Amino acid sequence: MASIPRRTVNLGRQAAAIHAVLPHAQTRVHKGRLWCRVPLQPAPICQIYTVQATYRHRTRPRVIVVDPELELHPRATALPHVYPDGDLCLHLPGEWNDSMYLATTILPWTSEWLLHYELWLITGRWSGSGHDHAVANDSALIDPVE
Repeated sequence: MASIPRRTVNLGRQAAAIHAVLPHAQTRVHKGRLWCRVPLQPAPICQIYTVQATYRHRTRPRVIVVDPELELHPRATALPHVYPDGDLCLHLPGEWNDSMYLATTILPWTSEWLLHYELWLITGRWSGSGHDHAVANDSALIDPVE
């Protein structure tokens, strides 16, 4: 039986879906790139984080925490589950594709990452799943669309 081909979600629809779920999000679509900045609070007792995501079709969404600066656990030398360029590691290869909405996948996964991060700060153990990545530097910010 033949499979139905996936349809890539238009960047404008991605932005609209983000606003539907997170009305305070700032989004821009420009020159084939979606830029989003949004406050996320993984649980009522957790800190509020400003997260920035950028996305182009046929690439993985890139997500960083803009504010506050992420801290290390006292016994750690690097943040867990962060790519060398500073992007958060939110999913395994093949778990996300461009037919999915960022608002219902990447952004909730970011909130879940932040919850695991706060638990890691307390316990020193990463409670989430996935692969660990060494961090090259912590200054990797994604510039907003001009």
